[in-house]
Amino acid sequence: MLVVLRVLFWPILWLAVALSTTIVNAHIWIDLWEWYRADPVDKTFFLVSLYFVWAFIKYEARFTFAWFQSRNLVSMKVILPRTDTKLDQEKRTEKDFKEKVAVMEQLYRALWEVRNLDFWQTMYFWITRDIRISFEMYVEKGLLSFYVVTHPRLVSIVEKQITAFYSDAEVTIEKTPEICPKGYSLVGYFLKFQKNFSFPLRTYELMQDDPLNGLSNVLSKMERDEVAAIQIVLTPAIRKKWNKLTKRAASSGFKGKKEGIFAHIPVLGFLMSGFADFASSSTNAPGAKGGDSFVRMVQPEEELYKRMAEKGGMSFYHASIRIVAASKGTQRAVELTNNIQVAFNAFKDLYGNVLVNKRMFVDFLPHVLNGPIIHWLWKHRINCFLHKDCMMTEKELAGLYHFPDSRYNKIPIIQWITYRVLPPPPDAPTDGILLGYNRYRAVETPIRFRGGDRTRHHYVIGKSGCGKSSLISWMSRQDIANGEGLCIVDPHGDLIEDALAHTPKERAKDIIVFDPSDGERPMGLNLLEAKTPEEKDRASLDAMEIFLKLFGNEIFGPRIQHYFRNGCLTLMDDEEEGATLIDVPRLFVDEEFQKYKVSKCKNAVVRSFWEHEIAKTGQREKEEMIPYFSSKFVPFITNTTMRNIIGQPKSAFNIREVMDSGKVLLVNLSKGKIGDVNAQLLGLIFVNKVNMAALSRADVPRPQRKRFYLYVDEFQNFVTDAFATILSEARKYELALIMAHQYIGQLVGKTEAYGQAGTKMRDAVFGNVGTIMSFKIGAEDAEYMAKEMAPAISDQ
Repeated sequence: MLVVLRVLFWPILWLAVALSTTIVNAHIWIDLWEWYRADPVDKTFFLVSLYFVWAFIKYEARFTFAWFQSRNLVSMKVILPRTDTKLDQEKRTEKDFKEKVAVMEQLYRALWEVRNLDFWQTMYFWITRDIRISFEMYVEKGLLSFYVVTHPRLVSIVEKQITAFYSDAEVTIEKTPEICPKGYSLVGYFLKFQKNFSFPLRTYELMQDDPLNGLSNVLSKMERDEVAAIQIVLTPAIRKKWNKLTKRAASSGFKGKKEGIFAHIPVLGFLMSGFADFASSSTNAPGAKGGDSFVRMVQPEEELYKRMAEKGGMSFYHASIRIVAASKGTQRAVELTNNIQVAFNAFKDLYGNVLVNKRMFVDFLPHVLNGPIIHWLWKHRINCFLHKDCMMTEKELAGLYHFPDSRYNKIPIIQWITYRVLPPPPDAPTDGILLGYNRYRAVETPIRFRGGDRTRHHYVIGKSGCGKSSLISWMSRQDIANGEGLCIVDPHGDLIEDALAHTPKERAKDIIVFDPSDGERPMGLNLLEAKTPEEKDRASLDAMEIFLKLFGNEIFGPRIQHYFRNGCLTLMDDEEEGATLIDVPRLFVDEEFQKYKVSKCKNAVVRSFWEHEIAKTGQREKEEMIPYFSSKFVPFITNTTMRNIIGQPKSAFNIREVMDSGKVLLVNLSKGKIGDVNAQLLGLIFVNKVNMAALSRADVPRPQRKRFYLYVDEFQNFVTDAFATILSEARKYELALIMAHQYIGQLVGKTEAYGQAGTKMRDAVFGNVGTIMSFKIGAEDAEYMAKEMAPAISDQ
């Protein structure tokens, strides 16, 4: 329609100017006057009839156009997040809800201006009167949802206005629910003013509680299979006559006058008003002057006329208010609509106006006929057809329909958004792996993760089934495709299968799969594989921390730790044969083997342990301590799979070489195949070996260190001090850690060398990690994470 106006406007304008010039220059006016004088009665009747015919044609044309345009209407669902924090509850006051409703008043005021966006929009509205914005509430399946329906060309404007006043709102294009399911009975009414439109309704400013609470409370009493809805179709008023009529009514009220029956007829109203003013100018009332006499009235009436005058200065809408309900029985549907009507009595003003319900045409029209008519009007959002509209202002509409706020609207049926949508950072990176897309106010922005930022480590937390593993899988796929080096430690096996399925052919030679369940070709993994004295000390400490993680400080106490560390250092000094964890208990039960290994030991302190401390230990003490010590290795020695893996003195691959050459190491530690304890031990070994390999990069200049990514799913199973070292030091060696788990409590425990139970690991994570990503978490964790996410996100 706007395109047609732009094309035809100038030709029509030139034609109108030409016709006007012709009429002015011709004697047509004299001829018309002579024609009228010949038979004034008949000619007057003819002109009046012509006016009504023109009005009818114009009305039908606009109605047909509105019906045609209704097929293109777009519905938007508006959902807001919960913001009812403890701080909000403490600050809550009675007037706060009025401030929130006042926001909706400003929204209505802003939307009223859409009629004058530009010249063409103004012309379009002046000709068609078709600017419809429908505000609707639906109750379906026990949930109350809010929708806004409008023309396609206004969708962007309306959406931006909503999000401007409700910055946390999520506005999505979504079809409205069906108000009359098949087999249901539909009952509907429209609401109209009982008095003249100039009399105001009771507004939210005069209420002590949010009117939405009363309405939603009525709707909460519905059965789950019942449907109810409220529709308010708005069209901005194009003329100022409604303001003038309201102000005149207020002025007349202050003067004690009553408007006559001709007051709203344009010509007769003006003439009758002038005659009344002339007649009243002769009054003898005290203080009267030229008919401007004021009468004394009770205070409520005086307040009424003040509010009426205030209403005259606001923006008017043509409003069609409809309420419908659908149920399996007609009587139940009638009961539901009556309950909704009762809720609207909250807006009744004793001296002002009130909304009353009416059926189409006449009140005695059967529901079986009335229902389809109002259903059709509802479906097409036709404004002011077959019933009288309500001339309402933004303040009245704000009380009738406004979006909920969790601080004041506690009814459980209201549908809240379970998350908060934040805008993307203005300096969002354009390179790096793709995490996903931010959809904020209909704008989609790709969110990427730079490699440099990733070396500051990535922490992911969330309940089981929230998508943590899917995120890791998505990130690792991109790293593999980009030629990066990485290691995935997976305690379930699904990540490994997914990574293999998405590995490009050109990277097939870079893949190393460690699968301990493969009994035919077991791959060796030796934690005690070290060369320099520093590496040996590091390996022995890491091995001790692993057993502390497995057994705890109460079982693997200080004395056993002392035996274990010295045993590891003794075995590692034999560089020819190497050392394995399987050989550690053998040192204490096989004297010949012990003497052989001690003879090759170069560490004077360790040799002193054997020659003085162990040699002087009594036989009884040995019989008590050594079996207790050896029993900790039995689960791994007696298990064929584990013995074949950790019993090999040389590992099947060098993790330092894997890191430096950018290989892909996939560690499948499926607990269902190898057992929980075995999977935990191997995972701990891998994490510690990666950490040792990263620290050994100190001999390579930093620019030459190739970045390597370590993915650890369910990393609480592998938490030792090695993780704290990675978080604090590994960044310098280009090792990026990506770790995921379920809840923070998994990071609190006895993980230190001497059993100091506490929060060291938790503090290391939140003190050093650069990127925190939170999925759905528990209440206790939410309270903790709120401090990390503040002020953008709260614990709600």
